[in-house]
Amino acid sequence: MADSSDETPAVTGVSPSPRTAVVVVHGMGEQLPLETLRHFVMTGLPTFEGKREYFSRPALITGSFEARRMLAPRRPLSGPISHGQTEFFEYHWSYKMTGNRLSDFVPTFVRLMLRTPKTVPSGLKVIWTLSWLVIVALAAAVVATIIAGVRFDDFTLGGVLVVLFGQGIVAVALLKLLSWLGSVVTRTFVDVSRYLDRSPRSYSARRDIRKGMVDLLRGIHEDGRYSRVVVVAHSLGGYIAYDGLTSYWSELRSAEARKRAPGPTEPFAHLGEVERMAREIGAHPVEVGELGESPLAALDRFREAQFELWRDCRKAGNPWLVTDFITLGTPMYFADLLFTKNRSEFGRLVQNSELPQCPPCAGDEMVEGVAREVGHGYGYTERGRHYLAHSAPFAVVRWSNLYFPAERGFFGDWFGGPLRPLFGRGILDIPITGNLPGRRAPGLAHGRYFLYPDSHGPHDVATVLQRLMRLTIDDELP
Repeated sequence: MADSSDETPAVTGVSPSPRTAVVVVHGMGEQLPLETLRHFVMTGLPTFEGKREYFSRPALITGSFEARRMLAPRRPLSGPISHGQTEFFEYHWSYKMTGNRLSDFVPTFVRLMLRTPKTVPSGLKVIWTLSWLVIVALAAAVVATIIAGVRFDDFTLGGVLVVLFGQGIVAVALLKLLSWLGSVVTRTFVDVSRYLDRSPRSYSARRDIRKGMVDLLRGIHEDGRYSRVVVVAHSLGGYIAYDGLTSYWSELRSAEARKRAPGPTEPFAHLGEVERMAREIGAHPVEVGELGESPLAALDRFREAQFELWRDCRKAGNPWLVTDFITLGTPMYFADLLFTKNRSEFGRLVQNSELPQCPPCAGDEMVEGVAREVGHGYGYTERGRHYLAHSAPFAVVRWSNLYFPAERGFFGDWFGGPLRPLFGRGILDIPITGNLPGRRAPGLAHGRYFLYPDSHGPHDVATVLQRLMRLTIDDELP
C-alpha cells in the first residue's frame, strides 16, 4: 500500500481533498504518551475492507518530541468514502500535573460528604453511602475505645487500627489496603481536584495545562492544511478541552476583530435559525434518548443549524475550524460540586458567560443586568463586518456527550453522566447501553470507553463515536 504524502492531494488529479484533524485529550491518571491515542484510533477510525489503514508520523505541531500523529488517508480514493483524510493528535498533559498529595483531595471529598442525599451525583450515591457508613463505624469504634479507658500514645489511623484489631495480620492488612487506596486516589482523583482548584498551589499546573491545549489548537489552525477539527475528550480531559476551546475561541475572535479586513461581509445566513432553535429547545426541556431515537427533533435541527452557521463563518473569513466537541465519561456532570461550591454559584458563572453553555446564553448579557432569554445576541455587526460574540463558541460547535450509565448508582461509570442539566440543552447526551458486560464494571467502566474497537452493535461506543465524528462529509467542508 502506498503512503499518502503530507504535501500532495489524497485524491489524484483533483484539488487537495479536505483534511480533518481529530484532537484526543486523555483523562486523569499517570497516562503514557500515545497510550490513549492508539486505543482511540482503533475505536474511532472506520475500517476499510476489513482493516484500518493509517500511518504514524511526527507531530511537530504539538511541540513534543514524544508525540506522534496518526494519518489515515482517504479510503477509497474515489466514490463513496469510508472515511476522509483524517489526522489524529493527542494532547498529553499528565506530566504537567506533578506533586500531587492526598490532602489535595480532602476539600472535594468533604464537599461531597456534606451534601444531602438528593443532591449527590447519581453515579456516586453508593460510594457516598458506603463512605458515611465507614466514617460512622470508625467514629463509633474510636468513641467506644476511649470510653473503655484505652489511651492512644499516637493518635493516628495506624494507632486506631492497632487498638481495634491488635498488632495482628488484620491491622497490617488494613493498613496496606488503606495505603494502596491512598496511592490510587493520589494518582487519579487528585488530578481532578487540583485542576479545578483555584488556590495558588494549583494555579500554575492548571495554567500550563490549559496553555498547552490552546497552543495545540492554535498550531493546527495556523498550519493551514486542515478543513475541520473535532475535539474528543475522556474524563478530566473534558474539562481541559472545554477550557482550551473556550479560551482559544476568545483569542481567535479577538484577533479576527482586530484585523478588520476591508469591506463589509454578508450577514450569517443561519444565525437566526440557530438562535430560534436555541429558544425552542430551551422551551421544551425533553430528555434526549439514544442516538437516532431522539424524541426531541428540535435538538437535531439545532445541531444542523450549528454546522451551517459554522460554514457561514468560514465563508466570511472566520478561521475557526472546530465543528464538534465529544466528551466521554466526564465528571463535568457534577461540575457544580467540583468547580464551584454549589449550584447557585455555578449558575451565576453561567449567567455571566464565564462558563459558556450549549446553546449559549444571550451574547450581550450584562453581569448586573436583567437576565435575558437564551437565544439572543449571538452575533453583532461592526463597521459592516459580522462577528459572533465571545460567549458563543457553542453556536457553531456541536457538543455530544457519551457515558456508561451507573445502573442502580453502582454498576457502570461512577464519574460520567448527562451534561444537559448543567451545560445546556443543546448537548446531545447519549447513554451507552451496549458493550456488555464490561460497561457495568463498578467504577472500572470509567476507563473502558476505548477498549471495544471491534464491537459494532447499534449502541456500542465505536458505532456511536464514528457516527458523531462524521468523517465522511468531505463534500460539505469548505
